[in-house]
Amino acid sequence: MELIQYPQERYDPLLAGRIVELEQTAWPEDGEAEAFPSAPDTYVTSFLWLEGAMPVCHVGVRSSILHHKGQTYAAYGLSEVVTHPAFRGRGLASEGIRRAAQFIMERRADVSIFTCAPERVPFYTRGGWRAVKGACLVGGTLRRPFRSDSLHLVTMMMFLSPKGRLHQADFEHTDIVLELGENQLW
Repeated sequence: MELIQYPQERYDPLLAGRIVELEQTAWPEDGEAEAFPSAPDTYVTSFLWLEGAMPVCHVGVRSSILHHKGQTYAAYGLSEVVTHPAFRGRGLASEGIRRAAQFIMERRADVSIFTCAPERVPFYTRGGWRAVKGACLVGGTLRRPFRSDSLHLVTMMMFLSPKGRLHQADFEHTDIVLELGENQLW
């Protein structure tokens, strides 16, 4: 098995289709599946475990500018973290998010932010993120916001830069608006 980095610049339609198939093991679509990446404007790279030519674990990394309470932050987040059911329990996703965290830190991000199901909080906490009290990540667009609290998701963050650490209290008990595109949420 091999862990590779799959950056946006190396788009491969065959591999992208296989990533979509992997994602459908976790999030089956009613009807036609989304393309990969689902939001190319924010997609930066992926970390993929391959068994031969087949992806068995995927960790996506997204990037955007975040404006929050008078500050501007370079924000990165995890997206579409999934392991094929037959390959779970082997530490693949743990190694994938460790590599993603290293990649994010090397980009001199101010913050890393994304959402997850409540039962996944301990997993991401082991990777260095923490649940932010009372925070709601609002993705989508200004005209059509997509709220994480409507899906009962937890907002996870890592405060990386001096500015991010200085202002971390600004992210508690508040909406964090990050325009990501219609129906998009990290």
